[in-house]
Amino acid sequence: MSNGVSVKAKLLGRKREITERILPEEEALDAEEYIETVEDIMKEVETETTIDRQTTLDACNEWFVKDSQPLFKNSHLKYLQYAFKLQFPANLTALDASQPWMLYWIANSFKVLQPEELTEEFQRKIVQKLFTISPQGGPFGGGVGQLPHIAGSYASINALSLCNNIDNCWDKINRKAIYNWLLKLKQPDGGFKTCLEVGENDTRGIYCALSIASMLNIITPELCEGVLDYLINCQTYEGGFGGCPQEDEGHGGYTFCAVASLMILNKLDSVDVEALMRWCSSRQCNEEKGFNGRANKLVDGCYSFWVGSTAAMLEASGKGLCVSKNALHEYICQCCQTEQDGGLRDKPGKYADFYHTNYVLLGLAISESEYTLQTKQENTSAVLIESKSNTKLDYALSNLQEINPIYGVPIADLTKFVAHFNTHL
Repeated sequence: MSNGVSVKAKLLGRKREITERILPEEEALDAEEYIETVEDIMKEVETETTIDRQTTLDACNEWFVKDSQPLFKNSHLKYLQYAFKLQFPANLTALDASQPWMLYWIANSFKVLQPEELTEEFQRKIVQKLFTISPQGGPFGGGVGQLPHIAGSYASINALSLCNNIDNCWDKINRKAIYNWLLKLKQPDGGFKTCLEVGENDTRGIYCALSIASMLNIITPELCEGVLDYLINCQTYEGGFGGCPQEDEGHGGYTFCAVASLMILNKLDSVDVEALMRWCSSRQCNEEKGFNGRANKLVDGCYSFWVGSTAAMLEASGKGLCVSKNALHEYICQCCQTEQDGGLRDKPGKYADFYHTNYVLLGLAISESEYTLQTKQENTSAVLIESKSNTKLDYALSNLQEINPIYGVPIADLTKFVAHFNTHL
């Protein structure tokens, strides 16, 4: 550098102090000449990935130069209301096995944006659909006539937690059947299969199992046996977590599942937290300002939750802040929405969908909040977190509901739900 201006702000979320040195004038001139050659050098090593990255960055920069945008709540609410009022198009039949997920994404987006918009009519439709999928009250499949699945059950429990126990629907959840089914899914290595007859065994299964069990207060030592060792062995040399022990590279989704599981087990300090924080920090792109899921991948709005929530759990645990919430807020509001089109999206040039609407909203809520762990309540196994407004944010708050980053639902709904199941089986 040729002057003493700090570069610390240029390195978003970097946890460690930046060492800077003021170059003598002749060295500074050499550095400037070197910078002029960078573009030519990049042309020589140009790949499909670098081209896509530049295209994405150019698209983001077109939005960053515009005036700061607020969250367009009304547009997003209208987009969500269509889901309950219109017949889905034929091209969504590919999501036939993801019906509980659709209900969770839509209901949760309503709750985060404006809770009263998830009306009793909408709540009853959700309850009716889920107990049609599983008339016995769980476990739940992805649709009517489909095998019970751990991901479908996770989404179903989350969706039901948002329904305010309408018509005493929570009492219809068959906790005993779900617990016995989870035990059957459990594998000798500590993991959980996603489905009895078929299915994968990775950190996603562990998270879904522990989330379901802790929310329903059916977690036991038998259910957790071997889980910690499995998770420890999923942490990679980078600091993030892969899906399986000693097999995968660190990934935003797998890392969220592993860290949330460690939080439920109260074993976060069993892994290399410093490396994890560096990995989370390196997922935030300096120029685009949002997160990607892996090294050398494009920024994607959904990682506002998968990585942003991981950082929020670290923050709640007293480990400090390893990402820039200001930059995340700017990426979401400038690049993941437009006023004329409802719903939130991956990045400029992409279309909105219910998946991204939910997880981008959760990421925005995280950017606008500061987190601490709540003292463990008696008679519940869920991990409750306290949230307050982010006083360091440079932008106006969107008045979203405070969310629990471990479970991905509003704190108020989670607290009420786990209180209902304060008696352990």
